[in-house]
Amino acid sequence: MLFAFGSIVPPRLLRRFRGDAPKLVTPMSLSDTVTQQVNGLISGVPAAVPPEIELLVPTYLGNAQRRFYGRGTPQGLNLLDRFYLGSGTSVVGGSASTWSGAGWTGQPTLVRDRGIPYLIIGAYDHSLRKLDLETNQVVWRYEFDDILKGSSSVYIDATAEDDNRIVVLQGSRRGVNKSLSSSYVPSFRAVSFRTGQELWRLDIRATDSYSRDNDSSAIYLGNGTIFNVGENAIGYFINSSIKSRKNNGDFAEPEVYKELQLYEFEDVGYYGGNLVAESSPAVFDDRVYIASGGGRIYGIDIKSREILWRFRSGGDLNGSISISKEGKLFSTLDREKIPGQGGVFKLDPRQGDPDCVEWFLPTLNLGFSEWEGGITGSVALNDEYRAPDIPPLFATNAIDGNLYIGSQTQVTGEKVKGPFLERDYDRPVILFKKQIGASISTPIFTDGNRLVSAGYNGVHLFQIDYEIARASDALALRGASGNYYRVIVKEIAQFQPGGSFESTPVIWDGILRICSRDGWMYTLG
Repeated sequence: MLFAFGSIVPPRLLRRFRGDAPKLVTPMSLSDTVTQQVNGLISGVPAAVPPEIELLVPTYLGNAQRRFYGRGTPQGLNLLDRFYLGSGTSVVGGSASTWSGAGWTGQPTLVRDRGIPYLIIGAYDHSLRKLDLETNQVVWRYEFDDILKGSSSVYIDATAEDDNRIVVLQGSRRGVNKSLSSSYVPSFRAVSFRTGQELWRLDIRATDSYSRDNDSSAIYLGNGTIFNVGENAIGYFINSSIKSRKNNGDFAEPEVYKELQLYEFEDVGYYGGNLVAESSPAVFDDRVYIASGGGRIYGIDIKSREILWRFRSGGDLNGSISISKEGKLFSTLDREKIPGQGGVFKLDPRQGDPDCVEWFLPTLNLGFSEWEGGITGSVALNDEYRAPDIPPLFATNAIDGNLYIGSQTQVTGEKVKGPFLERDYDRPVILFKKQIGASISTPIFTDGNRLVSAGYNGVHLFQIDYEIARASDALALRGASGNYYRVIVKEIAQFQPGGSFESTPVIWDGILRICSRDGWMYTLG
């Protein structure tokens, strides 16, 4: 029953309150009303025994739609604890350099096993670690051949023995002593959650892409299948059962059901080797959606394992697709190989290219480091954190230094040019824009109508309030019941330790964890 409620009710309605909760809607609190309704339902249900294994935040951005970020209301950004992640060497462009802490995407995953909550984090010191969430004590440490950039994914293998029942999937860069021409580059691996022992490793084979890394966070599709994407722009359908692995003489390898090429022939000449697929797959109904480095988004049928839908957005697609409750896709793009601007597309995958575009948000062509503009992170959605009548919002951090918060559904009536300057699209209503400094991190919505945003200038906490408005009011948003709301956003806390943040935070029981490039993972509250 708890899992059933969790799938249909925003997580904040099931939380335990510590102290007095702030009013979330002014002048009335819709969240309080819904909480009373849910508590009334729960009170009539016999208490359930918690399962032995609870996958709390088991993958990057939390669930198969990439829109769940944890549980609880952050009360502040005070430093409660920190854990030293260390540093490691990686080779870029033929020269070795030292990387510290953890960066993009760098979001920890959370699992409760046998009543104890744990955190899994991969870092630049080549290590994957399991930590006791409450004490930050290391349970085990597994070493890769290079730095770890992407977030892990965790799933349950019902066919495995008890020690290997929970499986951690993690990618890394290709290996300090490996090259693009190496015969074997096992940069995607499975590790036992309970023991920390390696279960298998997958060779990310050479393709037209100039990378054999694995930044993507794999997804468990059910029916004994995992889907993973390597930076070689190949999608892998993999048997999730540990019992199916085969020994190649030195290491165990998983059974690969099928591979899919995630770029087109014409992309090779246009992008050169930069066909790198770094985003994580998202799932809605019977399809997997993936943004590939060649400026294309693919919709893949899970049953047939064939590509059935395509959209060419252009640019360099690094951010993972987020999918709303209505099944709409939110995809970001960096400004690369396009004459126009980068930004965010909202897409309806029931329509073909180009009719699938519902709106486009262009960001400023302001460069930072190697980026020319656009958005490298993903779009956050408040679908899991709002009362039923509260309007659906999105948020994203951009290279231009702005945090954007806007309406998922309402447009301004203004037309904007797309990335190729060939078509005009509707523009979404932007409710709040603030300069927080350049960022490639993905912001997160939380319980209590709050939002956490991080970047190269620190971490920021915002309160989002909703006031009843008239339909004629500027920027008024319509709720599901027909009420109109004015959205008020206020920054209420900052955390600036001096280091930069590229990773995405995670929250549990109101406590934030976020990794920095200064070598540390911070615990804030």
